[in-house]
This record gives sequence, structure tokens and C-alpha cells, in this order.
Amino acid sequence: MKTPLLALLAALAVVGCQTAQTPSKLAVGANPESVTRGFDGDLFVSLMGPTRKAGDGDGKVVRVHGETVTDFATGLNDPKGIVFAGGFLVTADFDTVWKIDAKGNKTVLAGPKDFPVAPTFLNDVEVEPSGKSVLVTDMGAVTKMRDANNKLWPINSAEHKAIPVIARLFRVTLDGKVTEVIAPNARMLNPNGVDVLKDGRIRLAEFFTGDVLEYNKGKWKAIAKGHRSGDGIVHDSQGRFYISEVMFGRVTRYDAGSKNPKLLSEGLELQAAADIYVDEAHGQLIIPDSKAGQLIFIGL
Repeated sequence: MKTPLLALLAALAVVGCQTAQTPSKLAVGANPESVTRGFDGDLFVSLMGPTRKAGDGDGKVVRVHGETVTDFATGLNDPKGIVFAGGFLVTADFDTVWKIDAKGNKTVLAGPKDFPVAPTFLNDVEVEPSGKSVLVTDMGAVTKMRDANNKLWPINSAEHKAIPVIARLFRVTLDGKVTEVIAPNARMLNPNGVDVLKDGRIRLAEFFTGDVLEYNKGKWKAIAKGHRSGDGIVHDSQGRFYISEVMFGRVTRYDAGSKNPKLLSEGLELQAAADIYVDEAHGQLIIPDSKAGQLIFIGL
């Protein structure tokens, strides 16, 4: 029989475990896409805004302190991937990469004319291991991926084969120098999420085909398949990687060395799982649900 003190400690331990695993939600605004830890350890979320049109100016970055959400940087159009690098927030917005300082002041880090080839649809951003540059995906011919009902064309259909191969992966240094890292390639037809490991291997969520691709020194391999509308891809310190599917509201984890996926989104009723963020310091995975206007927090 447990003593009262031991019983109390056991109960607290159980409650603590349940709390860590219980999903929680926080409303943050219209169309959240990506999230990162930034200034003072707060969360910063890119909101694409209600209209999502070039030049609308209704996109922004909000700051989350506890459960308080405030505007941080406004006047953006469609900010998507967001990271914290070199003491700045960096976010991609249609054809422009922005740098945002601690006061919320935004400046153009790289505009259309700074790219070796004019970008078509910039999306995800990831900090490189050096901390001195970021990788940015250009999704390419995004207007050619779907039918009139906004569904992705079937794999190997005539419409699939007609999608122009123009997507690229760029490197942008924190002083605004842009270079091409991966040139157009049929395997990388419409890349969305990007992740990079310490050894330089680059992983991409191929939005149209659903492949999770790994690129290393000019060579390609698929490390997972079946994740059409792949949006965010991230890894943790245990070698696991996670991928979200924005059109289907799914989030999946692959353990290190395993090809057996674990569905993490079951029961969460996600409408749209966007660019996920592994927050290991707080033991959680953060999922922006774009259609619901929320961040979803689940235990790792």
C-alpha cells in the first residue's frame, strides 16, 4: 500500500503525463502556415491572411506569448515558411524573402531581381547547419497541379505529365545573396517543405507526387511515399522525421531506420495540417491548422 505522499506523487506523475499528451489548441488568426521559436523564446506564426492574393497586404506575422497573440509584423502578402536565424525572423512570401528584426520591422532580404531565375511561388524556409543561410523552396507550376475542383490530378495522368518542370531550391544568405542549390528536376516537380540534416542531406516534401525525397551530393532517393499535398517536413534529435499533408489534415512520424509510419493526427480532426514545428525543448509538436486558424499542440 502506498503512503499518502507516494500516492500523491504518483497521481501528479499521471496527470503530468496526460497533460503532455493531451492536444491543445490556440486561435492565432487567418490561415496560419508556419511557426517557429524566436525572440525571447516566444512563438512566431506566419499568417497568410484571408484573401491570399499577391499585393493584398493582409498577411502578417503574429507573436504568441503564453496564450496571448499579438500582431508583430504586418503588411505582408502571403508569408509561408518562417524560421529564426542570425537574430532575425526570415519568411518567404510569393516572390520575396523577408527579414524581420526584434521590433517587428521588415526589410527585403531577397526580392525577385536578386534570384538567378525569377521565382514563381516561394514556400518553405529552413535554416542551414551553418546558421548563416536558409534554404527556400520554389514550388514551380502550382497552378497546373489541380483540376477544377481543386483536387490534385491523378499520378501519371496526362495532366501530371504536362506540369512544367520549373521548381527549384534556393539558398539565401543572411546578407541577401541568392544561389541555386537544386535545379529543376522531374522528381522535384512541386516541392513544398524542406528540411536539412547536420551532414547536409536535404529532404523535400514533394507536394504533387507525395514522395519524401532526400537529396545528397546530386543523388536522389525516396525515403517515404504516399504523402500527397506534403507541406511540412521536420526531424528531431532522435532521428525521427515528421511530415504533414495540408489537403488531408494528416501528420505522420517515421522512427529512425523504420519504414513503418505512425499517424499522429488521428482523432485531432485537423482541417489542414500545414508547416509543422518540432519544439523539443517543450516536448511538443506544433501543427498550424490553416483552415481552422489555430495552432495544435501535441506531445512528442
